[in-house]
Amino acid sequence: MNKKYRNLLTALLVIALFAVYGCSSNNNNAGSSGSASAGASAGASTGTAASAEPAAADLATELRFPLAQQVPTLDPHLALNTNVYVTLNIFEGLFAFDANFKPVPMLAESYDLSEDGKTYTFHLRHGVKFHNGKEMKAEDVVASLNRWKSVTGRAQASLGDSEFKTKDEYTVELALGEPRNDILAQLSHVLNNAAIMPKEVVEAAGPDGVKEYIGTGPFKFVEWKQDQYVHVAKFDDYQPVSAEPSGLSGKKEAFLKDVYFDIVTDSATRFSSFLAGTYDYVDVSLDNLPQVQGLSDVKLNKNLGSDINLVFNKKSPLFSNVKYREAVAAVLDADEILLGTVNSPDLYRLNPSYMYPENKTWYSEAGKENYNQKNADKAKQLLQEAGYNGQEVTLLTTKELGGSFYNATIVVQKELESIGVKTKLDINDFATLLKKRADANAWDIYVGLFTMPSTPSQLLYLNPTYGFADDAKLAELTKQLTAASTDEEIKTANDALQQYEWEYLAAVKIGDTYSQSATRDKLTGLTTLAGYPNLANTKLAK
Repeated sequence: MNKKYRNLLTALLVIALFAVYGCSSNNNNAGSSGSASAGASAGASTGTAASAEPAAADLATELRFPLAQQVPTLDPHLALNTNVYVTLNIFEGLFAFDANFKPVPMLAESYDLSEDGKTYTFHLRHGVKFHNGKEMKAEDVVASLNRWKSVTGRAQASLGDSEFKTKDEYTVELALGEPRNDILAQLSHVLNNAAIMPKEVVEAAGPDGVKEYIGTGPFKFVEWKQDQYVHVAKFDDYQPVSAEPSGLSGKKEAFLKDVYFDIVTDSATRFSSFLAGTYDYVDVSLDNLPQVQGLSDVKLNKNLGSDINLVFNKKSPLFSNVKYREAVAAVLDADEILLGTVNSPDLYRLNPSYMYPENKTWYSEAGKENYNQKNADKAKQLLQEAGYNGQEVTLLTTKELGGSFYNATIVVQKELESIGVKTKLDINDFATLLKKRADANAWDIYVGLFTMPSTPSQLLYLNPTYGFADDAKLAELTKQLTAASTDEEIKTANDALQQYEWEYLAAVKIGDTYSQSATRDKLTGLTTLAGYPNLANTKLAK
């Protein structure tokens, strides 16, 4: 008999109501009268308290939201980083993460999982309309998700050769070759989002992406003025779910008629525009922090954004030998690297797990004895045992993306040189870095920030295509992990995988980082998850 999940929506609603962080500004306001209040949030944050929200007649209809980077595409299946700020508000998937990174049904009404864990059956909501007026049906979901799988490495790794198939107008089936417990998380991830689009839009997509931006979200695409802005507008026929809003999931209602995502790549311009009143939300650097701390109408937000990892090229002449990887892990001082990256002890935390502590299902402390060792003598001994003879180590990095990758890398470089390792920085634009990172002959070590890890199977550095982790035991432990079905089985398999990762060292976890933003009090209801904004339910007073 199939396991039934018909009551999942109700259960998740209860979970959301008891979420321990991030769901309410009441958790965040900690400032004193007369100065900007400060709020900290692990995964999600909201604007000011509900009691301060304006009456409907006092609401503004237009919001301008600054973007720090260019928008190369609005195709949700191809979207990364900045694109997601826009696409999350236009498109929706079958599931979305709540504030605790749990997948919650959005366009799916429910799902069934077969007893053997291999077949997912998704039951779609009825009456959900695309922005072009067409009702969403199974053929649209099948076309969208099969294309998503074909263009997304992470999805290909989970789904293999399996395809989504239509069972009837409102039912879609996914039959896997082996049981997997990570499918809903894959369908919920914000990067390379598994968004549902009309079948005809998907089929007309070219190599550069879809040609029309038609989703089911609370906002519809209006105009993309290259290098200037993306304009979206309220979708009057939006069909929300009734679940409590949490993270990127739950009930959504557009209170804004028009939203302009302005492309403002210069941080000084973004911040001065915020001070001038053009924007009611802005990212805040440490240098700019004093200028908003004294503003009585401004709330400061601290959002958990990325974790930092040092990734080894396991095909490089040195780091194909685990002894060299152990030497690097032994010398690393996580505090020093994190502080060098974010410049404030308030904007990072130590964490030996490849998952955030807030991720109750997948957080593990197995292997933590190998974390943040700061042991130069041990590192030197390991180098000697490995036969190190002054070979140069190439550190791949970029000064783009706010300089965080570069800042972390130069601290790692200093620590390696402190034990006698000869190093070289290879600094590139981000696009070139991505190409070189895929070349096993181009680098030795890469230090990067990773967005929203939600399941171990989504950690790119554990698979052979990213840092070239080609290891039979790692692959088998990952397989056992994704096949686990009960909470006890998942914990046992998760601990075993993380323990082995701290021995195999595909990567070394450095820690978690936060970002800061500022919102004016007149902007309420804005929710973010890992820094990405959900503008549904956001209100702006006149």
